[in-house]
Order: sequence, then C-alpha cells, then structure tokens
Amino acid sequence: MRERASDFDPEPWGEDPNLVAVLGERGATGFRALLDGFPEAVGVLWALRDDGGRIVDFSFGYGNPAMLRGFRLPAATRDRYTLLEALPPIRGSRAFDAYVEVCDSGRPWVTEVTYDTPFGDGYMLGTFMHRAAKLGDGLVVFLHDVTERRRMEADLRGYADVVAHDLSEPLAGIALLVTLLEQNPGEPPDPEVLGELRASTRRARDLINGVLAYAQSGELRAERVALQAVVGEVGADLRPGFERAGATLVVGELPEVDGDARQLRRVFLNLIGNALKFRDQAPLRVELSALRDRAEWVFTVRDNGIGVDPARASGIFDMFARLDREIDGIGVGLTVCRRIVEAHGGRIWVEPAAGGGSAFRFTLPATRLDRAP
Repeated sequence: MRERASDFDPEPWGEDPNLVAVLGERGATGFRALLDGFPEAVGVLWALRDDGGRIVDFSFGYGNPAMLRGFRLPAATRDRYTLLEALPPIRGSRAFDAYVEVCDSGRPWVTEVTYDTPFGDGYMLGTFMHRAAKLGDGLVVFLHDVTERRRMEADLRGYADVVAHDLSEPLAGIALLVTLLEQNPGEPPDPEVLGELRASTRRARDLINGVLAYAQSGELRAERVALQAVVGEVGADLRPGFERAGATLVVGELPEVDGDARQLRRVFLNLIGNALKFRDQAPLRVELSALRDRAEWVFTVRDNGIGVDPARASGIFDMFARLDREIDGIGVGLTVCRRIVEAHGGRIWVEPAAGGGSAFRFTLPATRLDRAP
C-alpha cells in the first residue's frame, strides 16, 4: 500500500471551516501542522443530520497527506462526495453505526478492517487498525496499516500447513517406496515404483521451489524494461503448449516501465500459463493489453477459459490456494504474482471477462517520462 502510493502527489484539501469552528483558527492550524507530517492516515468526518437530529451521513473535513496518498484521493473528492456516496458498502454496516455511536456518545471505537474497494475518486486497499474518536459534531479517524503484518501471519500459517500436509505426503511416499525397493535388493526396480518415486520427489521439489520463488519475489533490481520484448520471450516459451492446445495468444502494444525484468517476466509467464492450464472446451484465446491511467499502467490478461468464481476472486492470490485440485499445481504462482506486482508499487485482481472466462488485471506505476499530464 505505502509503496503503491509513493508515486501519487496529492493536492491538500484546503481549509476546513468546521475544524476552525471547533478548534478556533489557531487550534485548527496547530491540528493540521501536527498531523500533516504524521506517517499514518488521519481523516476528519463531520455529521450530517436530518431534521430530527439523526445522523444520516458524514461529510469530509480534513485529510492528512498520508491518507490522500494512501487512498489516491484528489482534492476534488471532499466537495464531490459524502461518506456514503464515496463508500457505498459502508451504508447500514457496523462501521457506520459505530461512527454514529462515537458522535452521539463520545466513546471511541477501535476495530480492524480490510478494504479493497473504490473510494470516491480514489481506491482503498489494505488491512488497517481503525480508531475513531469524537471531535465536535464529528470524529477523527486514525488508520494504522497492518496489511504486511497480516499477510505475513497468513503466509506463516500457509508454510506450516504445507510442511504439515503437502510436503509431508510426498516425503512419506518416498520413504514407503524406498522401503519397497530395499525389500528386494537383488531384483530390478519395478518401473511403476520408480515412476511413483519420481513423481513424489518432483512434487516435493516443486513445493520447495514454490516457497523459494515466493521468498525471492520481493527482491527487485530496478532497470528500464521493454515489456513487449519480455512478453515475446514468454510467448516463445509457451508456444509448444499453445500449439498443442490449438490456442491463440494476442499481444497488444506494451510500454516500457521501470522495474525488474526477471520478476515481471514471471508475472506474465504465470498469468498466461494459467490461462493455458485452466482452459475450457472452446478453443482458447488469450489477449494481453495495456492502458495508461493518469499515473499508472493497467495491464489485462483476458481469456475465455473456465473463469473464476467471484466468491473466490480475492482468495486465489493467497499462498497455496488452488482453483482446481484436479489440475496439477501447488498454488503459489498467483501469490508470487501479487508479491511482485506490489513490490513494484502496483496491485493485482481478477474479474469475470465479458462473454466468459477471466480478466486478470494488474497495475504498474507509469514512469515520469510517460505519465499523462
């Protein structure tokens, strides 16, 4: 989250008259001076009440630079939206009720919340320790980013699970097969036993290599990368599989970016390779395109394959997640993609593709040379 926000330089939201009314001009100036340099997101919301005095919404007051950068909020957001307009999912939620309770009772509220949703003209992404306290007829909100900590905890649980189950299973199989070979030392090994032994060792090796790939995927070597050439190499590597499947890969015009060519190659290899792996009965067609936003490139790998259940769309990027247990794999590829993209300052997600299949999208910051004005 913080890495992705580093290329976004927001304009301040300007003076907040409600803050001046509550704290006075000197107090409001001191409040802003204190929090403008605060490294974590801080925002102020003011209650909007109906004729009966009931809170029906909140308006935006002050937001410090860390919040504006973190959620990519332009200056126009404050005047363009109320809280419910900017964040519709909060309507009727426990969080909204808690905000009302803070304003009416004065009791602070603390919880942990995960966002992955548009927020007005910006986007909220990450897991935060969320604290709200009363300020006049409104509240001040502090957001402490715990995304990396929670992800690390989840990864550790995944490591423990793979060691306890996925890795121990092939090792137990290897031990059993070696025992069978030892029982008949004078006879040639049964080809079937050797095949099982080879498959078990390959499974164990793949799991270990997957964990190592994930551990190394956050290590970047910055350079200018011509993605057209990178994807050309990926297409050449995957050409035999595409030809066997009668599949088509269509690559649009791709930009140059600043990043790690080796790691970005792995992202495209995983995403395009997954489209080949999870194809449907119809002839597979994979399309790769890039569009430039104001400060970033948005890449799309679209296919007409079996698609992804929307209920599992966010979980497929977790460590050792598997879309289909019947299809060979260990469930690390998309996790590696997420880690690489986020290390570059972007984000990755999946959507249903029009007409069936999936559209995997990810962003990379545009360089200073090719950003839109």
